[in-house]
Amino acid sequence: MDPAGPNPVAHFRDIEANTKVNYSTYRRLRMQTSSFRGQPAAVWEFTFKGRVRLFRAIDLGYGREGGREYDIYLSAPDAQWDTCRPVFDHVRDGFTTTG
Repeated sequence: MDPAGPNPVAHFRDIEANTKVNYSTYRRLRMQTSSFRGQPAAVWEFTFKGRVRLFRAIDLGYGREGGREYDIYLSAPDAQWDTCRPVFDHVRDGFTTTG
């Protein structure tokens, strides 16, 4: 596991470059700096087409530089996003780490 870097958005931009190569239908909805539980974070939302349908995804990445990096991620069929999105909020709100 690689340690968290100094800039979560820059890390997501690196991943995004690879995502664009693997999914020609990729479209960024937002990517922004944030914080989570007092640690630097970034939120990335995007869409991409799988083999059969369009998906939407959200990723919250966070961690202190040099420490562990965590991601809370959800993807779901775009047509079901409004039903599935609350699952992300529930997991995010209940997510804890130890140590």
